[in-house]
Amino acid sequence: MPEKARLLLLVVGMLVTAQLCRAVSPPPKVNGSSALSALAKGGEGGLASNLRAFILDGLPDPLLEDTKHWGLQKTGPRGKIHNNGRWWKVRVTGRDLRDTMVADIRDMQKPAPGKTTFTVFLMFDANVELDRQTWKLGVRLYSGSTRARVRLRLTLNCEAETRLEKNGSWLPDAVFRLRVLKSAFAYDNLVVEHTAGVGGEAAKLLGDAMIQTVHQLRPSLERKLIDRANASIVKAGDTKEVHLGLMEMMGGKKPVPAVK
Repeated sequence: MPEKARLLLLVVGMLVTAQLCRAVSPPPKVNGSSALSALAKGGEGGLASNLRAFILDGLPDPLLEDTKHWGLQKTGPRGKIHNNGRWWKVRVTGRDLRDTMVADIRDMQKPAPGKTTFTVFLMFDANVELDRQTWKLGVRLYSGSTRARVRLRLTLNCEAETRLEKNGSWLPDAVFRLRVLKSAFAYDNLVVEHTAGVGGEAAKLLGDAMIQTVHQLRPSLERKLIDRANASIVKAGDTKEVHLGLMEMMGGKKPVPAVK
């Protein structure tokens, strides 16, 4: 082939290649806020609603129950086992959580490409029921119960991260991860509502005992609620809804691989 013909063919090939490269658009970019919007269905209010639903499903019922000090016994002088000692048990339950739990999203930021951080604030009321009995070698000397209400607060500092992973096709997979970086627990508005079996000064003493019991239970209640809330947040990030929402926001359905 003459030299001029080969040169002409090379130029034509380069032009065709350039046109093909321009015709194929680059892979779409996905960031943490896009994934977050998919979960939220638009807006922080939607995100709060979705996360609230996951956390409600993950909370235990009751929130906490301690019966370790109930049913104490002692062996009497003749070897017989008797109920003995100061018994107490406590139970913490939510007050109509599905109707009263408040969830709020604040401090949404984008510290880096593909990452979005935000804070989840949860607040709800709970009932605390304390039962007490006093026994002396099988004889019950006292039995009474105290009921209180308390407001519980959870603060969850969360991070949403999105990255693209190759999967052998033109459109990569969008991998989304939602996790809790830091958690905090607090309570307030502890009010003793009722003490059964006694009145006057005795009722006040039992009310003080209830307040002290709630203080003692705080570490256990904090650990249980935070563990369940953290697990619920992570579970929310693994839902199909999030991944499908990502694909739709990227411009369509995922291509079906060709059959070999």
